Amino acid sequence: MASLKRRQFGQLAAASLTSTVVAGLSTQAVAQKADTKEKILYAVNLLSASNTQNRENQTPGVELNTADLVTGRILSKVNRLSLAVENPLAVTKNPRAFFLNDYSRITKAIVLKNGTLVISTVSSTKNGYFNHLLFTIGSATIPVFGGRKVLGFKRANQTVESLLSLPNNQLLCLVGTEGVPPFSFRTLDFTTGRVFARDELALPSLPPTHRFSNLCQDLKGNIFATEIGSEGFPCLISMNLQEKALITGNIKIKRLTPLTFEGRPLSYDLQDLTFSSDGQLYALAADSNRKNTAVYTVDVKSGKMGLLRNFAAEKFAFL
Repeated sequence: MASLKRRQFGQLAAASLTSTVVAGLSTQAVAQKADTKEKILYAVNLLSASNTQNRENQTPGVELNTADLVTGRILSKVNRLSLAVENPLAVTKNPRAFFLNDYSRITKAIVLKNGTLVISTVSSTKNGYFNHLLFTIGSATIPVFGGRKVLGFKRANQTVESLLSLPNNQLLCLVGTEGVPPFSFRTLDFTTGRVFARDELALPSLPPTHRFSNLCQDLKGNIFATEIGSEGFPCLISMNLQEKALITGNIKIKRLTPLTFEGRPLSYDLQDLTFSSDGQLYALAADSNRKNTAVYTVDVKSGKMGLLRNFAAEKFAFL
């Protein structure tokens, strides 16, 4: 009887997703996932939007895959259609007279310590920009989804461009202006989606003409990201929330090294950057033909990138 109830519950949960699930994971695949957890990836892609979608109070639809990094094999696939947010409160709007088409994009995917996957998205409309957090609950292969709208921005053109998990259900965000500089650091409450009005971390100011993206954190708590200045080449930067400048009292940013591939500086930004559980830094970026995306290893000290394999994703994160 207990077995029957578990099957019925699984069927009901899958149906409630309004999703397409590619099932049939073999026992061998499940065992492989347990043995090589650090090599199993979430791959996140955007789904086509419906013309009737409410881009303010509904999250964009996403395709969520789990894949084996070593073989590239897809282990599971879920399509999560547009989802109503649980906090549909009013945000600042700014109607634009000259506007072509609504669109949405994924800006980051992270996994919290409790296993929750959080996906940040930005939707552009004639009334301004709307930022959302889409998150999973439960199994990586058949998750239940929830959605929240980001609240508290004073301007309608502020966009969440990257995320990082902090203690106490807080998220560190890189915030852009319509997706471009100037950028700034902000923190928000994951449980409410609201941006904190005060900066209690002494976050550093960022050069107003530089592009920043791809937040991630290593096993020692060091935070990494990419920065692109006037020369147009992405450079690794790092900071630690415990290391502050003596004069300003703000957290110090260290500029490490430009990213290179096959002996040449990278001439375009990464799509994503993340650490695996064994401490290896991986990048998601265009392949050599600039037609597809691929996963690369990244040497933190030298900035050298090594091609691992083609990998179809807009954002990625390790389980």
